[in-house]
Amino acid sequence: MTLDDHKINLMRFVDGEMDATERSEFEAHIETCEACRDLMREFSAVKEVTQNMNVADLPEKVWETYWNGVYNRLERSVAWILFIIGSTMLSLYGLYQLVTEPGMDSVVRLALILMLVGFAILFLSVLREKLTVNTSDRYISEVDR
Repeated sequence: MTLDDHKINLMRFVDGEMDATERSEFEAHIETCEACRDLMREFSAVKEVTQNMNVADLPEKVWETYWNGVYNRLERSVAWILFIIGSTMLSLYGLYQLVTEPGMDSVVRLALILMLVGFAILFLSVLREKLTVNTSDRYISEVDR
């Protein structure tokens, strides 16, 4: 057996997860192996410390702040998604009307054209920024994810 196998068996031994046969075989091994005895002392000490450890409860204000932050991010994300979907649908419908309706009011036609041009400029601007940042930001290439 390798040392890693013995470590796994040590954890099982300290946690009491071995049956009687495995336990007696492992006890016989521990009597002859100094390294395993030392590891068993360390594992037993860690188990004792973790069993006696108490986790402090966070104040209610911390939980309130946390859930407000989660709620705000979720709320804003949903709002932006709905806004983008609605704007896209309205833009596509306006484009359809612009192409198929020759008698459309000129003010409405101008507003639709301006809105579509604005969306196109915003899209190209964001795309250009993302491409520029990804190719010129030296930190992006250094980060391992």
